[in-house]
Amino acid sequence: MAETWEDFGELAKEERYQAKSKLGKIFSFRTLKKCLKFLMYILVLVVYGLLFFRLCTGKPPKALSEILWTESVYNAYEENGEKFLVYEQEPIESMAKDGYFGISDIRYIPSAKSFQLTVRYNNSSIEALEKSLIQKETAKRRADIMAENPGIAEAALEEKLSASLAEDPIVIDDLGALPFVFVLRDDYGNVYSEYSYIHDSKTVYQYMRISYENVALFGSGEQLAPEKNYPTPDVSMPGYIYKGTHESDGKEVHYLYLDMYYANDVDIYSETFAYPLQVYTETSDLIRSDFSDEIKSAPVSDLTVVHIPQSSKEN
Repeated sequence: MAETWEDFGELAKEERYQAKSKLGKIFSFRTLKKCLKFLMYILVLVVYGLLFFRLCTGKPPKALSEILWTESVYNAYEENGEKFLVYEQEPIESMAKDGYFGISDIRYIPSAKSFQLTVRYNNSSIEALEKSLIQKETAKRRADIMAENPGIAEAALEEKLSASLAEDPIVIDDLGALPFVFVLRDDYGNVYSEYSYIHDSKTVYQYMRISYENVALFGSGEQLAPEKNYPTPDVSMPGYIYKGTHESDGKEVHYLYLDMYYANDVDIYSETFAYPLQVYTETSDLIRSDFSDEIKSAPVSDLTVVHIPQSSKEN
């Protein structure tokens, strides 16, 4: 009997709906529910679409995630043959704390002492650099006005600064897609400021596959990664405990950091443009990489070589 009354109620609702005018149907509660349901479906599709887009665009092009076959790496491969080893690891920090830069696809080739990684940054990082350069030039003009007018009041200072900016606006030349350079540092104070790279872009991202040379990660002449014991609680320096007869002799690199600078104003002893990224520690899980599908018949021919002078500016 209850089902009969429910059916009768639904039928009465339908009759009342059908009796409404066209305008009444458009502004009815039923139409509102249909619209809300449709909008919910659209919202779900948009969210999944954005997630899929970020997933697709967040990965570097294939060539920029593989071994970069520099001349030294290729020569080491030909000399060592089956003994040629490549290690890979997950980044310690895949994204800088300020969000400007990210890294991925770390490889180390001990026979060539080549440390490789892919750097990724958004076009917004370039915009942040431009803003930083404008702020720096503005601060310089303010300092010049203060030097020319000792004891000038703050209001008068701002007035002169505004007049200077109006008369001669600060214009930053086009920075291009690659306004940054990258420096690798280790715990011994060594600075690796020369590297080779290839570049590509994808949507709003720039990608650089970088190879640093002469990085003796395992120590001089070492080809195999040191095998570490699990330290006991009473060991004072657990990071220096190794298996077998291999003992830490202070030659292995214990950590590496990546610094970023504006290419046209580099002082490697000054503050970096962005938050430095830790790319390696002695506790990193290095595993041997299967690179069989990445072997090339010759070194990469279109490499760009960067050499950053290691000279400090006068204070």
